[in-house]
Amino acid sequence: MDIGNLLKAFIIILGVVLLMKAVLSLAKRKMTEPFCLVWAILSCLMIIAGLLLQPYQLDHYVSKRVLILILLMVLSAVWGLWFISTQVSILMRRNQELAMQLSLLNQDSEKLMKELKEIKEAMNKESLRSDEQRKLFWSF
Repeated sequence: MDIGNLLKAFIIILGVVLLMKAVLSLAKRKMTEPFCLVWAILSCLMIIAGLLLQPYQLDHYVSKRVLILILLMVLSAVWGLWFISTQVSILMRRNQELAMQLSLLNQDSEKLMKELKEIKEAMNKESLRSDEQRKLFWSF
């Protein structure tokens, strides 16, 4: 297999793998929809580029060792970007959940503050009544 066909096969296979991972990540809710969409578009572009790419005479410019090294570097970069995308998606989901919990806690806090205010008003009215009763009692 010459270097040009090896490069084409690598690009197509990487595109297919990324497309499958993007769909599975969306199904398993590991990654948010915008990230999955970007990865799916990039993987489709990679597949199309691999199909349309015609690397003629690449053997004269790049050896197999250098090509393998470059492919390993590309795989490492893609894995790193995938990992970062997944972690950012997880953090975005956690942030959204925490915002919802905070909203619920704020509602509960407002409800408790309103009840506390009502209890204080009731106690003030009760203390005013008892003061009036004492005054009436001592006035006789």
